[in-house]
Amino acid sequence: MRGFIIIVLLSCLLTACATEQMAVEQEKADTHYNIGIARLASGDAKQAIAEFSQAIGDASDNPTYHNALGLAYLVEHRPDLAIASFQKAIQLNPKFSDAYNNLGSAYVQRAEYGQAIKSFRQALSNPAYLTPEQAYLNLGNVYVVQGRAADAVVEFKRALGVVPDFAEAHNRLGYVYLTQGQLELAIAELTLAVKQAPDLATAYQSLGFAYLSAGEKDRAKQAFQKVVELSPTSEMTAEAMRQLKQLSQ
Repeated sequence: MRGFIIIVLLSCLLTACATEQMAVEQEKADTHYNIGIARLASGDAKQAIAEFSQAIGDASDNPTYHNALGLAYLVEHRPDLAIASFQKAIQLNPKFSDAYNNLGSAYVQRAEYGQAIKSFRQALSNPAYLTPEQAYLNLGNVYVVQGRAADAVVEFKRALGVVPDFAEAHNRLGYVYLTQGQLELAIAELTLAVKQAPDLATAYQSLGFAYLSAGEKDRAKQAFQKVVELSPTSEMTAEAMRQLKQLSQ
């Protein structure tokens, strides 16, 4: 009987030690993950990759860590590694809608639009998905690339149905209307975009072209000038400056 008690006690001690060790490893993993998030937010994707990789080394079964690693690879334009990371996250959590959405973005980087659409739709198939507007936006952007303007409009409107003040959805919807020559609708959507996101240079650029096409040169000038102020070193600004020069002649 005494021997049995000793064995039971040893078993309990071993279990306690194992649990404590697991807690220590999880704490280390969380620390690396949090540092990685901070590095990624500051634009240091390479260091973020190192931190997320260490987090996975300490807790390889955490889908959030794999998803974060995939995002860092996306920033580095390494879609193959990003896809592998997102697929691992999905394997660990088949209902991980953010990972499906990110997987779609990785396929977009490889110009595999069919796979991207499938991934975005998979993300949207989960009724518990907290940010479906992101997948609707991404799906709409793929349709724009494919020249499917009507389908893109549907998806951008769905994004706005979820988040009515989603500036980028107004921006993209306005852009599609502009390409279709629907100037009033384009100006309305793009005006909403810059109202909700005053630093959204791409919306001002499209708004400038919409006003220009509508014959409202003064407003076009104002929009293009805003592009120059917001993004002075971009290729987009070079085009805005060309338009301003022509409008001044």
